[in-house]
Amino acid sequence: MRPARLRVMTDFDADLAAFGQRLAAAGLGQFAEVLMGMARYSVRLVADSALPTETMRTSRLGGMPDLPAMTRWPSNDGEPLSFIAQVNLAEVAQEEVAGVLPKDGLLSFFYEAVAQSAWGFDPADHGSAAVLYTAANAGTERLEPPPGLTSEGVFPSIGLRARAELTFVPWESFAVESVGMSRDEGFAYAGIFDSGDQTIHRLLGHPDPVQGDMQLECQLVTNGLHCGDSTGYRDLRAAGLRDGAAEWRLLLQVDSQDEAGMMWGDVGRLYYWIKHTDLLTRDWELSWLILQCG
Repeated sequence: MRPARLRVMTDFDADLAAFGQRLAAAGLGQFAEVLMGMARYSVRLVADSALPTETMRTSRLGGMPDLPAMTRWPSNDGEPLSFIAQVNLAEVAQEEVAGVLPKDGLLSFFYEAVAQSAWGFDPADHGSAAVLYTAANAGTERLEPPPGLTSEGVFPSIGLRARAELTFVPWESFAVESVGMSRDEGFAYAGIFDSGDQTIHRLLGHPDPVQGDMQLECQLVTNGLHCGDSTGYRDLRAAGLRDGAAEWRLLLQVDSQDEAGMMWGDVGRLYYWIKHTDLLTRDWELSWLILQCG
């Protein structure tokens, strides 16, 4: 039997070849080399209600976070954030082919899920989400929600199982703009993607966007420009900031999930983003959240 990592890489070769074939069939063969070179490894996190969630530190959506006893519950303007998910990095390490995450420990994700007033396009949305890292050797306990968190902001728990998955750059993205496609070619590229009505939770890789590019939005808004309309994009500072958009990476994508009671806008998704350099230096507090829905 082939080692798991070798088996995964062989599967990726097949996925890459199939992607190239779809590009050729869509009349985009001239872009195949560069687009295939933009492929990124991800960990698909599949919600599975059959998985036990009582065990400490299991990867899951919802429930209560497993954190060191003295951890201050994340809040924004005095309002506690909702616990969204935790990922046990040791559980997903075998599937994390990119090798950019710690091999163990726990990542915990929070968001102001009750109001859902922060969509990530306003610099004032800072503090509306949080990412915490807990080392593997740190003692943890299951924290109870603070008194200020209503039942609307507490979600049922559902386990997550991991599998490696290759992802390709979305058609509406900062990265694909550099390829030089015409408008018609861009629409042809969009046509090769079909996620249907799938529920997609994802660690790393390219996102599955609902409403277009997020890299440039992250770059501009974290530098003080409002991107809820064209204001930030037309600001004189935007041109000088634009190249920095390439640094932003998807950290975690959390889909709307009925079993966990999670509905982001109108069947939308949460996206936790982080710059590549901040990911490598483990500066989780510099992550930025964007909510998109149809």
